[in-house]
Amino acid sequence: MLTREQLSRNLGTNLERERFKLGYSQQDMAKALDMSLSSYKRLANGDTGKVDVYTVYKLSQLTGKMFYELCGESSDLFQTYDRMRSLSPTQLHFIESLVQFEFDFARNLETVPSVSREDYTTMIIPSGNMHDGMVYDSCSLEKINISGYRKRYGNQIDCALLVTSDHMSPVYHANDILLIARNPIRDGDTGIFINKVTGLLYIRRLRQTDPWRLEPLTYYGQTFYIDSNNASEMSHWIIFGHVISKTRG
Repeated sequence: MLTREQLSRNLGTNLERERFKLGYSQQDMAKALDMSLSSYKRLANGDTGKVDVYTVYKLSQLTGKMFYELCGESSDLFQTYDRMRSLSPTQLHFIESLVQFEFDFARNLETVPSVSREDYTTMIIPSGNMHDGMVYDSCSLEKINISGYRKRYGNQIDCALLVTSDHMSPVYHANDILLIARNPIRDGDTGIFINKVTGLLYIRRLRQTDPWRLEPLTYYGQTFYIDSNNASEMSHWIIFGHVISKTRG
């Protein structure tokens, strides 16, 4: 948690940074915020720990940033919100439907006091024919009880993925449920990789050699090579998560 002094100092620094972006003088900035030049200078110098609500409103309108951002406050929730602002209306609508799904489930579970929401995770069910290099463009969601696995893996389990075909047999079969962790992937882990250039999804075992190898789990599929020291190559791939266990549906 930031102190009052840190918040004031961060606000002053970020306020001046935003002013330079706008190409404003301090007088212009003061006028835009409907305050005196002396008041603005105190704010920019971090000399005041009090900001009235109207100034907060004007700051957000002027800079396009939330007040917590200007104060240098950060959290996973804030970072997620910041990324969402760059998404299209269609993407936001999809995310809203996911949030509503989770909210409705949590609310309904409140009527069953003996059951914890942590006993469940969200399972992604790909639409269409699941195959190597599938286009991940649609899915449905379902809640599954993983209470036994939660005792073993704790909060490592972030979601689950239903295998809907036998193309990875004998490692995974249709109706296997892969429990997915989104913490950093390690050498030897089976990961869920999405190629941002082609939009195709692959389930591959990671070998952190030089270059990295994304190996198919069976004879089916190709091996991909990625130079982990090349930021451009790495940026072509999304590592959605890695498999920590499997169960049956």
